[in-house]
Amino acid sequence: MRGPAVILCVAVVAGCGDVDVPPDEPDEVRVVSPDVVERHLRTLASDEYMGRGPGHPGGDMAAEYIAEQFAAAGLQPVGGSHFQTVPMLASTTASDARLTFRGPEGEVAPTYLDDFVLNPGDPQATSVSGEAEVVFAGYGIVAPEADWNDFAGIDVRGKVLLVLVNDPPSPSAEPDLFGGPAMTYYGRWTYKYEEAARQGALATLIVHETAPAGYPWSVVRGGWSGEQFALPPDPEGPAPAGMNGWVSLETARSLLDLAGLDFEELKRQAASRDFEAIATGVSASARLRASTRSVETRNVVGTRPGATRPDEVITITSHYDHFGVGEAIDGDSIYNGAYDNASGTALLIGLADALAADGTALDRSLLFIATAAEEQGLLGAQWYVQSPLVPLERTVAEVNVDGANLWGETDDVTVHGAERGELGAYVRPHAGALGLEIVPDQEPEKGFFFRSDHFPFAKAGIPSLYIEHGRRFRGRDAGWGQDLLDRYTAERYHAPSDEFSEDFVFDGAIQQGELVYRIVMDVANSTEWPNWSDGQEFKAARNAMMGTAR
Repeated sequence: MRGPAVILCVAVVAGCGDVDVPPDEPDEVRVVSPDVVERHLRTLASDEYMGRGPGHPGGDMAAEYIAEQFAAAGLQPVGGSHFQTVPMLASTTASDARLTFRGPEGEVAPTYLDDFVLNPGDPQATSVSGEAEVVFAGYGIVAPEADWNDFAGIDVRGKVLLVLVNDPPSPSAEPDLFGGPAMTYYGRWTYKYEEAARQGALATLIVHETAPAGYPWSVVRGGWSGEQFALPPDPEGPAPAGMNGWVSLETARSLLDLAGLDFEELKRQAASRDFEAIATGVSASARLRASTRSVETRNVVGTRPGATRPDEVITITSHYDHFGVGEAIDGDSIYNGAYDNASGTALLIGLADALAADGTALDRSLLFIATAAEEQGLLGAQWYVQSPLVPLERTVAEVNVDGANLWGETDDVTVHGAERGELGAYVRPHAGALGLEIVPDQEPEKGFFFRSDHFPFAKAGIPSLYIEHGRRFRGRDAGWGQDLLDRYTAERYHAPSDEFSEDFVFDGAIQQGELVYRIVMDVANSTEWPNWSDGQEFKAARNAMMGTAR
């Protein structure tokens, strides 16, 4: 392990341009202390913090701990506090939830949690029931810019929708349709429920398939059982659907069999722009009870004011929450979330410590935000964007870490968002100086850009980066890193087994933190206001924002 934090080895420059200049030898990585990251990770991922569930004692303990660390690092409160309250509605579906399908060929009654999950669309509802025809609505997408409408010619008000996960595959004639192999926001489950509500559906069931979803059924089961959280409903938005849920692939096939329909054939049809939603003739009967409560969690915030332009801010985020205490797996019910994301939070604290040790004056301000309730749908970040502590039109850029490298240094790095706009010019020189090859998203079909806390900022127009560590681990065989992360997803992701391990090493996290540090310092001392590239869906919001800001 390396020693304590010191000043950057290479001077940062404003307006770093768009040229990679990798040195003969990578710079030594030593800004963030590995001892600091390890200490905070051990603490936050310990059983004492009970999985850091939002609205529960463990989550409150974690927020208090992070605020203490921010204050110790010299980060100042914002508006007199290191906390931003996030109001939420909590709903817990009772274990006697029922879902039954009836059709010409008989009846199917899947088992709650094993075969389906179901929750009220309205988090304030305590009892929801209904019976309606199942409509297979393809991917559940309305995308006018792609001339795509899965609801054309059919009224699905009051119906139960069955929809596919992810985006439609891009045909060879249109390789860039829906992002090619990369997931777009249309592929996210959040979008599918939003669109179904706009269409007036009674309920929406997403068919789980491990490959396109990017995670096994156990993740759906764990994430959708127990207490669920939501922000208060937007009075300007559509009325929520009665019920939202998932069904296993086997359940989807069985219910379609009741109508003499073949799942694979329907999936093939749904991949075409000419697809028309199909009324299956199968009825779905659902009933669930839920307990509800109003609850508060907190984003933890701390700022380092800029010296010459303090009203211009760069936000740095990492979520501290996980799933708390839930269904026991192999006798363990504490979902510690060590990698996801006590590690990122520990690195965030380490970055704050490094800035305090550096002491270099910055032109712009930095706002550190340890976000809450990310696992519940990016709620803490979403609330911040809805109720920002610094006006969004004064927010220059957003940088996010979700998962610090716990297995060693790499030769590569993936920076989601760098290819989408001018922030990429701040990434490339520093990655090169650290001997890191910037590689595209290695699993674009999983839509990681839409799955972490930078995304609400991006939707609002703020140029955003999500810095994911690399996979080509130094001194390891090719494929070792990918195999490791595949095993993590299959065995530990959103499970109690995501715990602190004495096998963790922190050189890779420090490498990752160094890159974040250099990018943030560079943007903080620049006079530029980076924007999205032409054709990016977030640019219009940025342009409108900048029209009021400058």
